[in-house]
Amino acid sequence: MEIQLEFITADVLDGMKVEEKMNYILERVKDDKILVIEEGMSVIEESALIEATMNQVNKKFPGIEVSTLREKNDRGIRERLIRVLGGRTGGLTVIGPSKIVKEIKKDPKRITMLASQDEEPKRKAKQ
Repeated sequence: MEIQLEFITADVLDGMKVEEKMNYILERVKDDKILVIEEGMSVIEESALIEATMNQVNKKFPGIEVSTLREKNDRGIRERLIRVLGGRTGGLTVIGPSKIVKEIKKDPKRITMLASQDEEPKRKAKQ
């Protein structure tokens, strides 16, 4: 009943194209890992991740749960321009397989996640 968390720095994903990022993330999530990514994903990246996930959903992989905290510093022109162009200025993203992540609660300053890995049900011996 172990749950593995993987913390990923923004540098790991920075040089990747969107498709490469999605494959990198989905490979790990399919291995039943919960990822904590240093920067918040942009809305465009989240949409691409959901689309990539939907193309891979099957009985063994029912999907993902994703939640992003974005930095709320909208005061500067630079930050607003970066957001309009789909970029990030900070934050945090948590992604996990939906068969493990039971509940995600989010408010502007934190993400709370309930995760549990159900053990395989024991089969009754045939008599």
